[in-house]
Order: sequence, then structure tokens, then C-alpha cells
Amino acid sequence: MRLTAFAAMTVAVLALVGCGRSNDHDHPMDEGGPTQSLTVPADPTLPEPFSSVDQSDPEAVMVAAAQALFSYTPGADTNQIDAANRAAPLLDERYYTDNASSFIALAPITGRQWESWRERSAVATATATATVTADNHPEDKPAKVSRVVAVTVTAVDAGGREIDRVPFAAYMTATKLGVWRVSAVMVR
Repeated sequence: MRLTAFAAMTVAVLALVGCGRSNDHDHPMDEGGPTQSLTVPADPTLPEPFSSVDQSDPEAVMVAAAQALFSYTPGADTNQIDAANRAAPLLDERYYTDNASSFIALAPITGRQWESWRERSAVATATATATVTADNHPEDKPAKVSRVVAVTVTAVDAGGREIDRVPFAAYMTATKLGVWRVSAVMVR
């Protein structure tokens, strides 16, 4: 009988201990939050010509990146990779690093067209304009936004006369990394 009483008392003690209050959930944040206001770090400073780009607006970042990525100076640029290097501040670092050598084939500017512009020295600049279209796109996520961006590359000679125009669509994704950066570009 003594063993049965001891076992019953052990079970009762364990049950009472299990119902007690745990201090696992007593955190300083449970009492109403911090006692001082928190400061949010400032957005990183972008170099010119991007200093006025609103880094909290994914569409603004995509448009500025597209304009930089697809604008060229054929007489001075070795190839399209030089434009990608200029656009790098608006690109996700991993995306830029993983695709650095393939930016030459991103835009529908053929090697022949590039060399023609360069050899003739006829093209002083090939400037891209970009606008976000109203096309369907995947649903926005808190840290990921995709858009179709209409891009037109306009090549002009030294006198400012248009000699070529290349329109295309760029399917772009921006990812929020504290601020928005372009993390994918596909051209069709």
C-alpha cells in the first residue's frame, strides 16, 4: 500500500509542477516594446545618375535600371557589358555576379548591329527609354515585384539624327533587400 501511495503522490506532484507558470514567455518586448524609439538606417546613397531614384519604389528602380542597362555609347563602350556595369548599383548583387558575362546577349542588339554602329562611328549614343506597362504580371509579394517594362533603344548620330530604333519588352523582377533592387531581367 505504501508503494501505491508513493506513486500516487509522485503523479500528483508532477501534475502540479506541469501546471505551474513558465517564464519562457517573459520577454522584454512583451511589456509594450522598446523604451526608446528605434531608428531606421538611411537608404544607401546611389551614384549619379541614380541619386534621385526612389529606392522604396520597385517600379522606379526597374525603370532606371532598364534605362541604364540598355543605353550605350558604341564608340566608347566595348560592348553591352559596359552598360550592365553602369546599371550595377540598381541590380541585386547576386543577380549581377551570376549574369555578368551574359549581359552582352540580353538586349536584341545583335553583334553585327553593334559593330556597325561602332565601325561607322555613326552612333554617338543609343539611349533607352523605359516605362512600366499595364500588362498582366504575377501578384506582388511583400519583397518581390514583377513588371513588364517597354524599352525603346534609339540610336542617334553625332548630329543628333535618329538612325535606328529598337523596341522590345523586358520582363523584370525587383526584390526588396531593405531597398529595391532588380533581381531578374528577361527580354522578348
